[in-house]
Amino acid sequence: CQFFKDQMKSVLPFTDIVFGNESEAAAYAETQSLGTTDVKEIAKSIAMLPKENGSRCRVVVITQGADPVIVVHEGNVTEYPVTALKPEEIVDTNGAGDAFVGGFLAQYV
Repeated sequence: CQFFKDQMKSVLPFTDIVFGNESEAAAYAETQSLGTTDVKEIAKSIAMLPKENGSRCRVVVITQGADPVIVVHEGNVTEYPVTALKPEEIVDTNGAGDAFVGGFLAQYV
C-alpha cells in the first residue's frame, strides 16, 4: 500500500475479506495517517471502510508470524494463538502466508 495507495483505495470497497501481515498493516496505517501502530486498531479501521456490497460485513485477517492472528468480523476483534514450532521443525517459511490464506478460505466457503 505504500507504493500503490490509490489502487488499493479503489479496490477496498469491493472486498469482503482482507488478508495482511503485521508489516503490511503498519504500512497501511502509515500511508493512511491512522496515527496508531496497534494491529487490532488498524484491522478495525480497515474493516470499517465503506463497502459497495452492504449485505455482508468485511472480514479482516492480520497474521503476525508467531504472534496471534487478529481477526475482525462484525466489529469484534478476536485473537487466535499460533501453535509454536521448534526451530528445527521449520524448513522454509516462503509461502507460509499464501498457505494460511488458502486454508482459511477453504474453511470459510
